[in-house]
Amino acid sequence: MEKVRVFLKRDLGKFVIWSGRRKTDLVSDKVDKLTTLDAKRTTKKIVFAENITWCIGKAIQACSDKSRKILTSVYLLDHLNKTAMKEIGYGQSRYWELKQKALDEFMENFAEYQKKIGLEPYIKLVK
Repeated sequence: MEKVRVFLKRDLGKFVIWSGRRKTDLVSDKVDKLTTLDAKRTTKKIVFAENITWCIGKAIQACSDKSRKILTSVYLLDHLNKTAMKEIGYGQSRYWELKQKALDEFMENFAEYQKKIGLEPYIKLVK
């Protein structure tokens, strides 16, 4: 089990690098265009990273509009929370409530997409 915030802040970068992608490739309007390498022509590590990054992109895409904006701003575009708060137009306490909701939505969606593609080993995210 891994904490969702740690996963998105620390591990997302590793998986993006291993997959040969950029974080900006995972934003909603680009995620459906992601391609993968032929598993026979690459390593298991790269295939796994491609699958994980695809699941991350799809999980964010499946979130509500507000949640998607927060997750994209903070985790894909590497904006500070303060910047994301201003972009979305909410005060500090409301923003933190929405961010927690966004992380909850992401965790549910991420688990769903992992199951859809039969990803092994499965990554279990917790708060």
